Amino acid sequence: MRFSVIDIECTGGTWGAEKIIDVAVFVLEDGEIVDQFVSLVNPEMSIDPYVTKLTGITNKMVRTAPKFYELAKRLVKITEGTTFVAHNIGFDYRVFQQEFENLGFDYHRATLDTIPYCERIFPEWENYGLKTVAKELGLVNSARHRAEGDARLTAELLQILLQKDRESYLDKVFVSKSASENRNPFKEQVKNLQNRVGIYYIYNEAGEAIYVGSSKDLQNSVNRHFVADNKLALSLQAEATRLEIEDIGNEAIAQIQFKRTVENIRPIYNNSKKRNFLNFGLFTEPKKSAMVEFVRVYPVRHKAPQFYFEGPKAVYEFLQRVMMNEALDPFTFLLDKDREHYFKHTKNLQWKAKVKEVALSTLRDYMYPTEATLVGPGRKDNEKCAILIEGGRILGYTYFYLATDGIDRSQLKKRMVHLEHDAYAAGIVHHFYSKGYLKLLEV
Repeated sequence: MRFSVIDIECTGGTWGAEKIIDVAVFVLEDGEIVDQFVSLVNPEMSIDPYVTKLTGITNKMVRTAPKFYELAKRLVKITEGTTFVAHNIGFDYRVFQQEFENLGFDYHRATLDTIPYCERIFPEWENYGLKTVAKELGLVNSARHRAEGDARLTAELLQILLQKDRESYLDKVFVSKSASENRNPFKEQVKNLQNRVGIYYIYNEAGEAIYVGSSKDLQNSVNRHFVADNKLALSLQAEATRLEIEDIGNEAIAQIQFKRTVENIRPIYNNSKKRNFLNFGLFTEPKKSAMVEFVRVYPVRHKAPQFYFEGPKAVYEFLQRVMMNEALDPFTFLLDKDREHYFKHTKNLQWKAKVKEVALSTLRDYMYPTEATLVGPGRKDNEKCAILIEGGRILGYTYFYLATDGIDRSQLKKRMVHLEHDAYAAGIVHHFYSKGYLKLLEV
């Protein structure tokens, strides 16, 4: 059996939108490395600062690296006829497939996760992270948190596991290519849902929703649950008996409804630690005052912020626009740490500061128009989704056809599905409006 031992490093960011920035492949045959491939990858998007701190890979380093499509043919060829091996394979295999799907290529390989293999061969260990593996087995990782260092360490681990495997445990943790393609009982149900936006619900035999997901490619997202072979995925697969799809067509509405649904249902297989689509917050001070003297920026953890954003860059660009238009001084409106990050994430623009505070309502006015109908993609090619806003509050959404339906606001209000307005929903609408995905409907 030939094995391709693979590790990747990614940009970070929203689940399902990560891009590879570093890839390493070591091919093992008869217990020996017979081929290898290592390369940085230009993701064509910014790398999360946390990832740069962890890996040492900067935006500058990948700027001149080959893009994934330039490496795809080599990666297909070097892994052809091999078993795809990774330490915690759910992540690496998912992102690998994701990159190929973006190129219109259906990538499937037999898979092997070295973590459950380790658990079977070394049941006495406290945990099975690569750091523990290296310590327990006396292996050296020359480049931790880099694809080459982690992949080489995993290859050495696999060599040891294969040597020690006298009970044929490999057969129990190995997932064949055919099994990875055919394990999905809902394959026919989702075959026509490629690039469709919505929410999906996986139910158990008792009729309980055990997982709820939101996706802009429903086919791909559902299929992934039945390709992964980690413990959690295998448990979900064993319990899944029914799938329901809610075709929403609009990413903004899907994200708002997804968060509400998960909070209300609390499905057992939804990871409570998984970050929401918007995971950075803007906190105002004083907290209960109508006037804001300064602001703080934090990742959203336990406390809910007044304003939600996708990441630090989006927060600081928003703040720059507010401070410039309202004549606020960055040196007083932002505290030391935030000021430092602000200058890293924004253009060097200067203006004359005139005021020391701003109304909280004024900050809200910068999120999106206070009286508006915002439109974006609907469920079908000619259909539009309309989001109605009144007094700065999101009222609800409905669908209409520009070619045949009138755009009378009062009629749209009668047809709309009500949305509960809160800071997260406002953040979602702001995000998609600022990206141009939602546009102001001129009546």
